[in-house]
Amino acid sequence: MFASMAIVSREGFEMVLIITLLLAATNQIKGASKWILLGSIGGVCFSVLLASVALFNPFIASLLKAKLTGAIILILACLLIAWTVIWMKSEGKKIGQRISNIDVSDATSPLFSLSLVAFLTVVREGSEVVLFLLGLVSQSSVSVHSIVLGSAFGALEAIVIGVLMYFGLIQVNIGKVFDVFAVIMTFLSAGMAANAVSKLSSIGLVPSLIPQVWNTTPYFDHHSNWLALVMHVVFGYTEKPSLMQLIVYTSTLVIIFSLSKKVNSQLQMTTQSS
Repeated sequence: MFASMAIVSREGFEMVLIITLLLAATNQIKGASKWILLGSIGGVCFSVLLASVALFNPFIASLLKAKLTGAIILILACLLIAWTVIWMKSEGKKIGQRISNIDVSDATSPLFSLSLVAFLTVVREGSEVVLFLLGLVSQSSVSVHSIVLGSAFGALEAIVIGVLMYFGLIQVNIGKVFDVFAVIMTFLSAGMAANAVSKLSSIGLVPSLIPQVWNTTPYFDHHSNWLALVMHVVFGYTEKPSLMQLIVYTSTLVIIFSLSKKVNSQLQMTTQSS
């Protein structure tokens, strides 16, 4: 019971952390929460379906374990978040000019991107939960009842933490919320890109250049330290980064921040001309 509770609690925390950031960042945008929650629910349903199929299909189980699968999901999520950040920056300027709810019912593309980010996040972490729980099921000493009960408690703990975080985050000043969360989500996107590179390097598809630039595992390990885990999920912190990871991480930050600055400049020019 406690093993499954710890697994679901930890992986669930990573899911909830990203979903909470998305919800808080788009709190003032009508319809955004619905799209994000729909994507999350879809991700949960798809993860449950994967779990059911993987129990009886070795190919699906091996596909879930494949690092290439995880890398592809991370790259897609990275691109979608980057697109969302650029969109948020433009909306942030608008909300700074008039403090009121933005109705983006006609802007379904960015909202659909948010939904996909939520879906991919839940599926990525949900797949890991599936693999860990399948490992527990294979142990004859662990009953299915205890695994289900522990998983339920772990999920509940993650959800409670997420709710508390959400109500704390939305207290951020409305005029600053878009800028603050755009920066956070930019680092989130860069971290996903670097994580994808790590997976691709481990299977020989991308050169690591220098396999390990530094190693902070003895001091700040995200597998055992909750603060390090938050830094890993939100800011892409990794204990043993390769040079290629650092290059991709930095490049992603530069590209997104540069595009955001370009959007801001265009909006300022439009405002001045009108």
